[in-house]
Amino acid sequence: MGLFASITVGSATVCVAQDGSSVSGRVVIPGGDSVIAVSNTWVTLHRVGTDHAGPVDSTRTSANGDYRFNYKRTGVNDAIYFVSSSHAGVAYFSHPLTAGRDVGDDGEIVVFDTTSRHVPMTVRGRHLIVSRAASDGTRTVTEVFEISNDSSVTRVAPNDSPAGAVWSSIIPATAVTPVVADGDIPAAAVQFAEGRALVYAPFAPGMKQLAFHYDLPADAFPLKVPVEHAAVVFEVLLEDPTATITGARLASVAPVAIEGHEFHRFLAQDVPANAVAVISVPELKKPPAMLFVAGLTLLIGGAMTITLARALRRR
Repeated sequence: MGLFASITVGSATVCVAQDGSSVSGRVVIPGGDSVIAVSNTWVTLHRVGTDHAGPVDSTRTSANGDYRFNYKRTGVNDAIYFVSSSHAGVAYFSHPLTAGRDVGDDGEIVVFDTTSRHVPMTVRGRHLIVSRAASDGTRTVTEVFEISNDSSVTRVAPNDSPAGAVWSSIIPATAVTPVVADGDIPAAAVQFAEGRALVYAPFAPGMKQLAFHYDLPADAFPLKVPVEHAAVVFEVLLEDPTATITGARLASVAPVAIEGHEFHRFLAQDVPANAVAVISVPELKKPPAMLFVAGLTLLIGGAMTITLARALRRR
């Protein structure tokens, strides 16, 4: 394991390398019951830190798909190092490297062939979180999908159809300002158009998380939530204690607390496609101050009407 000393430069803690680190592994592609080495392909060592980020070194793999880097960690101590390799135009990354010696599986990079054809993709989990209403009745809805590519190839958008998405889901037509949240799929690879969230990022075998949120006006409720893709697990969290949900096999379970907010929790398993859940919320009541202003306006209006009528009778 490498030894490091920490010093403070300005407001940043800097890690000065006293010993070197190394990473060695292979670049392989699945081939039936085994893996096939990818020879003579580029592997790049990357560093990402709050001070700076960029490639550190690069090399080509041997005939057996092997590679190795010896390097020193410098700069701020929150810097992350990892290796990557590209295959068929798609980049694949290792896990973050440790401050020492990474070998074997820790340095292995698995790449895949690509296809623009349909591949089996399963929604392992879908989570829908609905906030309390704001003063104008608007509610924020967060959707999180855990999507699994169950094939042995990376799904990419069709070359002959730039508008074709790798995966998509319905969002409410009344959704306002949809925004991609933290997850495995970057915001640049997602578009919101014509009532859908459209994913264009290459989708390698395995599971990725897609998260986004949007606002809904008060008149969007009762809200119908179609289950377009069958889900192994479907979870709904409602912050408003008077809100209710029906359909899609959902059943109430113990509430949960998230960042100091309590949510009523509903859970379902093996929800089929085309099921529909319906979320109902209480009608928004005007706050007392608003009722006072409304009453005062009516009173003033009534007084003006009486005064005008008297004036007309005098004439």
